[in-house]
Amino acid sequence: VTRSALELSTEVESIQHALFPTRSVPVPDHPGYVTYKQDYFSIDCEDPVLREHLKAYFTDEHSRYRDGLYGHGDSIGGFLEMTAQQLLVTGNSFYIIDWDEVDIKDRKYQFPVDFGYLRNETMKVIRKSGNIAGYRQKYSLFTYLKESRFKDYDGKIKPRSYEFEKDEIVYCQYPFATKSPTAQSIKYLSTIKRFWQFGIDQSRSGVEVENCYLPLEKARYTTFTKEKRKYDIARGKIRTIFNYLMDVNGPKLTQHYDIYTVIRYKKFLNNFRDYLVKEFNEQVLAVVAKKNSFGCIPKLKYEGFINNVELDSALQKYTDATLSFDQIVEQIIKAA
Repeated sequence: VTRSALELSTEVESIQHALFPTRSVPVPDHPGYVTYKQDYFSIDCEDPVLREHLKAYFTDEHSRYRDGLYGHGDSIGGFLEMTAQQLLVTGNSFYIIDWDEVDIKDRKYQFPVDFGYLRNETMKVIRKSGNIAGYRQKYSLFTYLKESRFKDYDGKIKPRSYEFEKDEIVYCQYPFATKSPTAQSIKYLSTIKRFWQFGIDQSRSGVEVENCYLPLEKARYTTFTKEKRKYDIARGKIRTIFNYLMDVNGPKLTQHYDIYTVIRYKKFLNNFRDYLVKEFNEQVLAVVAKKNSFGCIPKLKYEGFINNVELDSALQKYTDATLSFDQIVEQIIKAA
């Protein structure tokens, strides 16, 4: 699946970076200048002091209280996007939480100080009575470091494995299907690859006119339009699986279907954001509240995007012809 994801990098990376994109914000004191922000997030908490401390640690883009908590880029938006990438490719995502004491304005907390990526292939979910009870990892660098030496058992090396408690891992599953979009799309990649190879063979056949190699002979008597149609159908099915936009060089679409695919894509992004934020609240902030005996459970919130109700309403108005094509493009399609 991971290797096949390279063939689907346009779909995977486009969705990943559209979830919480870095946006340019004008600088009030310097007309013509912009700064780049990813400030979609806030913390909802009844205690104002605690809310300010949680904001300073978890959501401030340039926090001085954390050091690489979220990995590359050190932003919560980037962390959620990396989680989304793994869900789009493998369907599962595992991060180990490293906890430590953090001092914020003379208050000491038990906070996550690192989210360490764990390879999906090495992880297994332990369930009891249908509920997640913990996790087990095998054959990994982490288990090697945790178990400094391995005992022999009947002359064989003991398999390296390590079990994690439930609150030591942030675990997510692709929420919209039992298989990841990449796994669902693999069956269409052979058609995609055949079209690319056809393009090479057709070019060679025009240059090497005396070469009677069978693929070149077939390419000479096959029309580009026929092969392109097969490619467009396969690519369209892949884009539908990913809920992504159709290829601009693909088959011609009606204006209504073109608008529909954009609305569908924006709703999919909203649902994906909701899922990622919900899991962060339940698996990180709820555990933070428990470990620190908070009187309330803080919640991560995000804003800055058109919600699904507004998207559905706009599409219905366009369908009813009460909203023109230009109006829906300006009000909805070009907006966040």
